[in-house]
Amino acid sequence: MFCRAFAGWGESYRNLVYFGACSVFADKRGERFAARFLKESRCRAVLGYEADVDWMESMVADLLFLKRFYADPDPWKNLAAIHASVLEDFAPARRLGLRLFSAR
Repeated sequence: MFCRAFAGWGESYRNLVYFGACSVFADKRGERFAARFLKESRCRAVLGYEADVDWMESMVADLLFLKRFYADPDPWKNLAAIHASVLEDFAPARRLGLRLFSAR
């Protein structure tokens, strides 16, 4: 049902959906959800967490990612590198399992 609400959302322009909630991408169910969401929404990428998140730590991780995304001259080309830089620079992002899934 949730994926249908976003059906075709990414057809008009490149976009990223950021799930800032707890455990959205936990285990294999989370990975299947990411794949289905990308397929049905036609979004370029989806980002979120594997673990239950502390709101302050997740907010900092979110802001680091978004700042780097919007400051990058070609964020879509550098999406994986932007994500990796947040994981490298902010240990809580690693602990919370900040995940990036991109459409193929």
